[in-house]
Amino acid sequence: MAIIGKIFANTLASYEEKDLIDADKLRRLTDATYPEALRLLADFGWSDEGGADDILAARTAHLLEFVREYAPTDKVRDVLCAEFVFHNAKAAYKGKVSGADVSRALYGGFGYVAQGIENGDYSELPAELAECLETLDEKYLTEKPKAREIEAAITQARYDYLVARSKGERMLSKYVKSELDLKNLMTLYRCRVLGMNRRDFGAMFIRGGSIKESDAARALEGTDEAFYSFFADTEYGELFAAAGEGADALTELETGADDYLYALTLAGRDNFLSDVPFINYFMRALLEIKTVRTVLVCIKNGVTGEIKRRLRAIYD
Repeated sequence: MAIIGKIFANTLASYEEKDLIDADKLRRLTDATYPEALRLLADFGWSDEGGADDILAARTAHLLEFVREYAPTDKVRDVLCAEFVFHNAKAAYKGKVSGADVSRALYGGFGYVAQGIENGDYSELPAELAECLETLDEKYLTEKPKAREIEAAITQARYDYLVARSKGERMLSKYVKSELDLKNLMTLYRCRVLGMNRRDFGAMFIRGGSIKESDAARALEGTDEAFYSFFADTEYGELFAAAGEGADALTELETGADDYLYALTLAGRDNFLSDVPFINYFMRALLEIKTVRTVLVCIKNGVTGEIKRRLRAIYD
């Protein structure tokens, strides 16, 4: 039954993939004016209601609904949806602390997250998230937490959850560990470029990957040669070497990291007896949404020259 379920899920994902924007459609989008781009998206099957944010939100909601309904296993569903569950937790907790209305910042389909935080009942949340929120509640009984502290705590809880939930699934586990490592390395790089110190880096460091905080912190405080050598000695060295050095490399690193992670889902994507085709489709669809957001922002702000620098490899 499990094998039949995987074949069914992967077949549906393959069918959905045919509706994704390809390189030709993306070229038409990047050559358009802002109003024309929104009309083109409607022609491509995206929502035609509201502005760009509404259209992107509707596309994301469609993808998440598909995953919740058709993921081949509960583990795959949970790992793929974790980003959005924990995003909602961050937004809801910040809103609770500040009293701000964060409803528009929440992804649909995970209403139990914001509801649980509002009521102080974390019983339906992942154990790692519930423990994190309880710690925040206890720590800040008399003092409001800062947004960056909430961000750091829930981010750590997210990766604790992902590492545990992906255990035993080779590709998913590799993806999670690589994403975690890349986030730490990009944080390290950003700290160096922006002149931030070891303490700043430590506050943002995520535990659970292959990068040691102490080694990274020493590189942050070292010479330029030692700093860049640190990146070269990791398994992600080629990605950072290709991006160059200095502040100008930050954009290339963001797109390069996306390309690196997506490439991990390519091996085995034709094996419909595995979870990989479904996961590959999901990651491809996420890149589509992220790319369209970038294109719309660049067109709207008259900086279309930036689009090429920010395009993912799937659109080359």
